[in-house]
Amino acid sequence: MIKCMGIVLSIFPYSESSLILKVLSWDRAQISIIAKGWRKKHQPILRFVEYEFTLYEPKEEGLYLLKELSQSKDYSSYASTSTWAAAEAGAELCSKIIISPSDSKQYYTLLTQYLEYITPLQENAILIFWRLMLRLFTMMGIGIRLQRCDSCCMTREPFAYDASGEIICQDCLQKLSWSDRYTPISPTSKKVLRLLPEIANHLEDIHLLRSDVAEINQLFLSYYASHQKQTLKLKSLSVLSQFY
Repeated sequence: MIKCMGIVLSIFPYSESSLILKVLSWDRAQISIIAKGWRKKHQPILRFVEYEFTLYEPKEEGLYLLKELSQSKDYSSYASTSTWAAAEAGAELCSKIIISPSDSKQYYTLLTQYLEYITPLQENAILIFWRLMLRLFTMMGIGIRLQRCDSCCMTREPFAYDASGEIICQDCLQKLSWSDRYTPISPTSKKVLRLLPEIANHLEDIHLLRSDVAEINQLFLSYYASHQKQTLKLKSLSVLSQFY
């Protein structure tokens, strides 16, 4: 029997009375827990809540068996529906990437800080989500340099990007004969990319159009696919984008 802290990322019904929990744990990375008979109990289990779990080690199908739990911190209430969607996107992102147990504490801390920070935000939580992606990419060893041209390797304002998420400056784009493979970056998107490391200080200064949101989403997702050799599909990010 073990005890561990964890945040519930998703919950699925299992049989008539049980639940399957997808949890990011403090020291075991992502784990799956079966809560047998829990649907008949009066103690609900909520998503985005941090619990201390008492578990039996997996015996089959890699599922830990829940014995009991106690709530530690609640991240399940948000100031707006769009901010709730940003919480969904952050949780889904952390459920999709591969996290080793040795790195689990670092990712766990980042997710809890993210959920806590966005809780009171009425709008523009997607800006904090992009900052989360930026930090996660760095932790994964695929950090993206948003103010460096991938062609000349100089610190330059991003002007356009291609299907691999490669960023290019205006001068280099003008020199290339295959410039049609690049998508221009809008002025608002340039501002977001420039301010992203400290974007929390500029939430009220940025007014996003849906086209800006689609542009930045595509840049990050293309970059991930190019460096991880697999597509990152986030349904919750599509929902979040609809608020713009």
